[in-house]
Amino acid sequence: METRVAIARTGDLKGNARFMGGEYVRYDEDVAKIKAAVKQAVELAVGSIDNVIKPGQKVLVKPNLAFQAPPTSFAVVDPRTLEAVLLYLKEESKAGEIAVGDNPSLGKHVGRARPAMAQSGLQEAAERGKADRIIYFDETETVHVKVPGGRYLKEADVWAPFLDADVVINVPKMKVHLAKTVTLGIANWQGILRNDHPSEDGVDGKGLHTNQQGQHRNDIDPKVVDEYRIRKADLTIVDAVIGMEGQGPHTGTPIEMNLIIAGTDTVAVDAVTGACMGFEPKEVPSTRIAYHDGLGEMRLDHIDVVGTPIEKVRKHFLRANGNPVGVWPGLDVLTQQTCPGCYVNIRGAIDNFAMHSGFDLGEYKAKLDDIVFIAGGQPDLDPEYCRDKVVFLVGDCWEYFPSAPKIREALGLARKVITRAGCTPVYVFAQINQDLIDLGTEAGILAHV
Repeated sequence: METRVAIARTGDLKGNARFMGGEYVRYDEDVAKIKAAVKQAVELAVGSIDNVIKPGQKVLVKPNLAFQAPPTSFAVVDPRTLEAVLLYLKEESKAGEIAVGDNPSLGKHVGRARPAMAQSGLQEAAERGKADRIIYFDETETVHVKVPGGRYLKEADVWAPFLDADVVINVPKMKVHLAKTVTLGIANWQGILRNDHPSEDGVDGKGLHTNQQGQHRNDIDPKVVDEYRIRKADLTIVDAVIGMEGQGPHTGTPIEMNLIIAGTDTVAVDAVTGACMGFEPKEVPSTRIAYHDGLGEMRLDHIDVVGTPIEKVRKHFLRANGNPVGVWPGLDVLTQQTCPGCYVNIRGAIDNFAMHSGFDLGEYKAKLDDIVFIAGGQPDLDPEYCRDKVVFLVGDCWEYFPSAPKIREALGLARKVITRAGCTPVYVFAQINQDLIDLGTEAGILAHV
């Protein structure tokens, strides 16, 4: 029997125009339409919800909380969708308990679960959806587990409520991603691990940690697949009401889709959702790795797509560009031998600053000269280039390259050095943004917001 994935339309939603314009508004009629689409998608995919949830079972709904951000960031699940999913489950299933739980994958550096739930609107959505419990994963215990078949992640500390639930329902957001191409159902498992990201001091001097070591280097995709090996979702319901295209997940832009996509095979759901975004399944590393490792189906001609056909709803999303070099005037990034971890996180940080800080970049450059970012090895670096400039030193690996003496000389010539250590220091997308704001403020530049 072929794997089945359902696509359901919500129809036009009253609140979308204002939402996409930067003001989140909730209307009862919109939630009702989304709930109807959830019901249609789930029941087309699996028949009755009773085929997924048995009487009395404990159900955990895991939304994509991502990081501490408002609904209008479009980086987090639409609160209307979470509310609709919960209402559907409360009304249609015989679950003994329905809980909502997650932890931002960037954890302590970019908001913890409780404030992230509140700011995202998911706290209110869970309450409106009559969730029996809201679980802030980072306020619970973890269980140390071996990862069966793990390529890179051999063992991990997993939040206990995730393992304790009888049924786990995955609710990812349809969005693009600088490092992962897209971030959908498989990538939503980022929130199941204790996130020991390094602080700016590197914590242990190396910035290495059991769960997140290398999590955002060029091995991020096999590692999120390793996370998915720990426990598969019993059902995946994609929030594809308003997707995110462009420079996701930090500074992307909304794109209206008005869809709910559902199925029990998360790999197949990701493949179909990606196709609706204009991506071939093999373009998305986590999808193809999971398929080749036997964790699900990605071949569209082997997936029974029911409901609305892909070709009727497909839009070609603007793709994220992770290259940070020469993007913004005055922000000079040197990345000769830099892995994608620092590469894309610097890009996310400077995009966030340039687009949202309110500073005029021409005035910023005139007052501060070029700000220089160094990450990785720099064989062609002329240390004099950094004389009397502000230099950001990002990551740890620069010390292991033959160019390390040149970098040390350059740091000695700089006016100011700001070090953001770790491997990979994923927290820098928020921290560097704030550093740049502080530098502008200290220089007497007025932000126009």
